[in-house]
Amino acid sequence: MGSIRSELESAGLVFPDFRRSNVEVAKEVAKGDGALIGNGRSKLFFLTIDALGYDLLEKAVAKSRLLKGVFGKGSLERISTVFPSFTPTVFTSIDSGLLPSEHGIIGSPLPIKEYGALRDIFGVSWWPAANEDAVVLFPQPKTVLQMAKHKGFFYLQDEKIVRKSEKADAMKSIRVLPYISQDDFVFQARKLAKTARLVYAYIWELDHVQHVYTKTAKQGFEVVTYLLERLAEKVIPYLQKEGWRIIITSDHGQLSTKRKDAIFLGPNSKIMQDLAMPPWGTESTMFFEVAESREKSFETRFGQHFGNRFLLYDSEEAIRSGLFGRGYVKPALRYRFGTHIAISKGSYTLRYVAPSSTIGKFGLGHHGGLTKEEMQIPLLIL
Repeated sequence: MGSIRSELESAGLVFPDFRRSNVEVAKEVAKGDGALIGNGRSKLFFLTIDALGYDLLEKAVAKSRLLKGVFGKGSLERISTVFPSFTPTVFTSIDSGLLPSEHGIIGSPLPIKEYGALRDIFGVSWWPAANEDAVVLFPQPKTVLQMAKHKGFFYLQDEKIVRKSEKADAMKSIRVLPYISQDDFVFQARKLAKTARLVYAYIWELDHVQHVYTKTAKQGFEVVTYLLERLAEKVIPYLQKEGWRIIITSDHGQLSTKRKDAIFLGPNSKIMQDLAMPPWGTESTMFFEVAESREKSFETRFGQHFGNRFLLYDSEEAIRSGLFGRGYVKPALRYRFGTHIAISKGSYTLRYVAPSSTIGKFGLGHHGGLTKEEMQIPLLIL
């Protein structure tokens, strides 16, 4: 039997390259130079655009004369994100410098022993606040704090995210500029072009557009292109005029799917008979805690029902393969990885619907898995 890495790659999936990742880019930005971002200019504008996959940017540049004229003059490389390719996972790694195997934020909901339940990660601050909660779920954002040591540093972030993290300890050490709209982002960025020296900025709208419309639909692609063209026309030239090096990357890409490719598990699903608790994770990557002595039954059932759409691994073997970073998870976090992990072979999704909830609105775009579209992201330097 081959290695997990070789099996994944044989299935057309991508094993994360942590040495050439968005996490390493952020560390180099904090340092001021490095093998990925180069060196030279003293002013750096580090922009992370949510769900800007390499394939999406490449297509948008090819279709837009404006983007080709602005982005085409820069250096564009294909780099990797971490796994799972899921926003809370990735930004925990980018902000802290830790890999998923080290911080254990690998999906939402996520089992938290201290609560005795699955916890919605989107409902809490992703930076720890000592006085807010006795249970510290997230690590300190050490990479961001390292950026903040630079004279003239500003964190340009959506006001909703700032409000959620306003009690975080790190906020006391960081100059934060919240923006309330894309027009406000443009205004703030142009203002910073003349006053700041290092900026860490984030834009989330592209992710939402693709979840709703998909990047492959005409409307979805046109909206994505429009948002990128606004940056190319209204922000990039102002920064370049003031001598900035602009570094653009992303947290993950997105994959378009159809409702027929979605699998919904409920409390009465046969596979639940083999589990000690409900599954958790992302739509493309799901973790299971199999009940004692039920491993063979679970693996057989899973293979029969989902084996043509998902790859199933023993979680310990997946950890040792380096899929989550280091081939080891500290004991305090190990339970979050369960006994088994299922990874989508493509656009298939797997969701658990709790007894008290409903399926809700079906999102056409998703991420969290290991496809090229989800894992390969751009590193654009202008």
